[in-house]
Amino acid sequence: MANQKEDAGLPSEFELIRRIGNTLPEPDPSVLLGVGDDAAAVAPGPGMTALLTTDTFVEGVDFDIAFSSWRQIGWKSMAANYSDIAAMGGVPRHALTTLCLPAHRTAKEVEALYAGFRDLARHTGLSVSIVGGDLSSTDGPTVVSITVWGEAEGKHITKRGGARVGDRLCVTGHLGASEAGLRLLQSAREQPVAGSLPDRFEDTLSRHRTPVPRVSEGGILARSGWVHAMIDVSDGLSSDALHLCRKSGVGLVLEGTALPIEDGTRRAMEDLRLDPVRTALESGEEFELLCAVAPDGVDRLAAELAERTGTPLTSIGECVSEDRGCAFADHTGLRPLRPKGYDHFRS
Repeated sequence: MANQKEDAGLPSEFELIRRIGNTLPEPDPSVLLGVGDDAAAVAPGPGMTALLTTDTFVEGVDFDIAFSSWRQIGWKSMAANYSDIAAMGGVPRHALTTLCLPAHRTAKEVEALYAGFRDLARHTGLSVSIVGGDLSSTDGPTVVSITVWGEAEGKHITKRGGARVGDRLCVTGHLGASEAGLRLLQSAREQPVAGSLPDRFEDTLSRHRTPVPRVSEGGILARSGWVHAMIDVSDGLSSDALHLCRKSGVGLVLEGTALPIEDGTRRAMEDLRLDPVRTALESGEEFELLCAVAPDGVDRLAAELAERTGTPLTSIGECVSEDRGCAFADHTGLRPLRPKGYDHFRS
């Protein structure tokens, strides 16, 4: 009965902060002041430049507790921030976490969320310290907002602008799994069938629930000297490719037949009757890295990335002059590329 009462709602704010603190590992030596003061104090490494990013996840908009555990939600919401730092060629180091919690949430759910933050750090082998944040109550949905501080060598920071005419557009890993995983979960809820969905499409579902940001890959790409611009695929390949090229003042041609899609994801798309190329273009929260690479460096960089991380790098298009516009090529010919990915205010 005691456990039922304890889990019926949230404890006091300070008790919840204490319980959160008990889930956190010891901060790394760069943390001068962490949780417990009015502000955190951290020391950047010598010769490093600070990178700052933030992402907000709203229940019912950015995550659905029917499809993911709180531990998985914690992983994914932190992964979004890691991915932004990776796209700049940096390494995430410290985080601030803010939660807006309705009264029916429980301390165990909050602890599971923080366990997800810790799971991601351990999986990636990164020492990311949560050094503070804020808690608030709300009559609306649960909100998870995270700010991450990272660092990179100033001369190796990669930006969205900088792509050059003739560069090859390349992408790490594979595409389409996040959208396919979400559609699988939605389909299973609407039309339950016999058999275990996770067993059949475990890899595709994990790409939706617990994506792995390409932090090591981002560092290799940024330091190579061949990458002129980079962005993470969070809003969908079509949207993010347009962001990169418009920021760089170039056009592009994406090659539909070159988009990398894993076999398991293709099987899921077939079951769902999804067009593979369209899904790969539109799937958000992939957290792969899209980069503009000097053509002479593509093969050598792909080989280095595969050897050091096991992650493939695939050439999927070319940067062209701005007056040629942004296009997509497939077996039907060439047509304008439209931003069909995720937009918070248009989806």
